[in-house]
Amino acid sequence: MTSPLVPLLLCGGGGTRLWPLSTDAAPKQFLRLFGDRSLFQDTLLRTKAAGAAHAVVIGNVAHGGTMRREAEELGDEAPACSFLLEPMRRDSAAAIAAGIAFIAERFGPDAVAVVLPCDHRIPDHAAFAEAVAKAAATAREGFLATFGITPTHPATGYGYIRRGTETAGPAGAFKAAAFVEKPDAARAAAYCASGDHFWNSGMFVFTPGLFLAEAGRLMPDVVAAAAKAVSEGASAEDALALDAEAFAAAPRISIDYALFEKSDRVAVLPVSFAWSDVGAWDAVHEAGERDADGLCLRGEAVAKDATDTLIVAEGVKVAALGVKDLVIVATREGVLVVDRRRAGEIKSLLD
Repeated sequence: MTSPLVPLLLCGGGGTRLWPLSTDAAPKQFLRLFGDRSLFQDTLLRTKAAGAAHAVVIGNVAHGGTMRREAEELGDEAPACSFLLEPMRRDSAAAIAAGIAFIAERFGPDAVAVVLPCDHRIPDHAAFAEAVAKAAATAREGFLATFGITPTHPATGYGYIRRGTETAGPAGAFKAAAFVEKPDAARAAAYCASGDHFWNSGMFVFTPGLFLAEAGRLMPDVVAAAAKAVSEGASAEDALALDAEAFAAAPRISIDYALFEKSDRVAVLPVSFAWSDVGAWDAVHEAGERDADGLCLRGEAVAKDATDTLIVAEGVKVAALGVKDLVIVATREGVLVVDRRRAGEIKSLLD
């Protein structure tokens, strides 16, 4: 019998770079930036398209009701969900370790876990499902698989993965030779030209058994605290509230630093489907529907003689005349006006 495919959806991000639309009460994954469904709902739909019957969602306890409502809104279009509720943020290593401990217990060590951030945009669900199938085959061969996005331009806002030799497993998978930090413009251009560097997507596919073995070797403090938080958590219907004292003991570190940059069992699968981490307002402009002048409008917004500009109006009216290369976002929370090319700097402004 084929082992089940079980998505682990990471729903704990804050999305501060999309202020003022994204807030602590309504973070990025719950925003409806590209249509009638939120990024979280789109992620659920992608997992169903990939063949998942059940998903595990881990997110902050404050958003437990929102996660459940958004999943229920999709009905049978989405997989059935179990919810893990984090008492506080401890970064991706602890969240993934807790989720995988839960999946191993519920679905077994040979299940195929598909770890996905809930705030990415991937419009082509069929291409995503095909990539997951290839990654699952790679995972069953004993690898921690990750998707490397084929770069479309020399982006300086993404980390990169350099591929090594092809694996002995399914065709198209390569050993990960190195994880590379966000580069400057010159290095990003060189990476794109090389053909062997890919954007680090932050999406992973592996069996719980292999993950827990590698995690026990390379990040034992994290996995011990996370597993204890699961085993001592409080269950209620379809949710498990992680034990706060145990979870707080997990070191706060990303999964890349804690595990993937150290393990020799990592494989990268290059993929070319359209992808965005929707990391800042310029990414929303790039991924959204634009007219011939590069103008993207949402809400009660009007513009004249405007080019290459994003305008988002939520609960207020916005009019723009003769503007270029701007992001204008107006809500009852606040108003943001920024050069579109500097939209990624908003976090430092808010800080």
